[in-house]
Amino acid sequence: MPTSLAYGKTLASLDVVLVHDNRGAQAILRSMVSSMHIARLRAYDHAEQALSDMMVDPPTVLIAEWDMKPMSGYRLVRTIRQKDMEPLSFMPILAITPMPTLSMVDRAFSIGVNNIVVMPVSPIALRHRFEWLLRDDREFVLQDNHYVLGGMEEVLEERIRRADVGNLLRKQKAMQDAIAKRAENAQDVVDRIVNGELGEHDPSQGGQADQSKVTWNSWNVT
Repeated sequence: MPTSLAYGKTLASLDVVLVHDNRGAQAILRSMVSSMHIARLRAYDHAEQALSDMMVDPPTVLIAEWDMKPMSGYRLVRTIRQKDMEPLSFMPILAITPMPTLSMVDRAFSIGVNNIVVMPVSPIALRHRFEWLLRDDREFVLQDNHYVLGGMEEVLEERIRRADVGNLLRKQKAMQDAIAKRAENAQDVVDRIVNGELGEHDPSQGGQADQSKVTWNSWNVT
């Protein structure tokens, strides 16, 4: 099975496409990528134009914002990973986001994103992401006419399994705490009765205690 188009290459040989619909963020990322002295960098405001150009002239790396409009990063990745988009299908993709929720991370990796860049990002951290791509030897596997990264499905299933186990343990702990609290409250009532603090009517319930029956004498209440 094929590996990514960037595997085994050098930074200096990379042809990178950057897609971000925020001009300010795009300029920052463009400056960082350019400082790596790569062979070529193309920047786009919108995914539609970037996709059109990439189909004619495939790059070796794509870095794209996840929440772009009108075509989102999700739709862009999903389109690129289609079997009939070869060899573009094997291009490594870095997804950019300022808020990587678990659902977003799971969704991105499940459709073939290689890695995620969290904004704001430092130049050294971004460089490390690119260098990691050059060493990423995972193979692409065909799944329902779309390519995904081999082994990622098992990783996601394990994370979900651990999350489910964690949720179950948290629920069990909450239940145990509730039972313990209820027992503590019940014991408090018993102790108050034993100590003569409660009579037949609990003042906390709006009644008045019968003082003739709140004295504890050995095993008899008088």
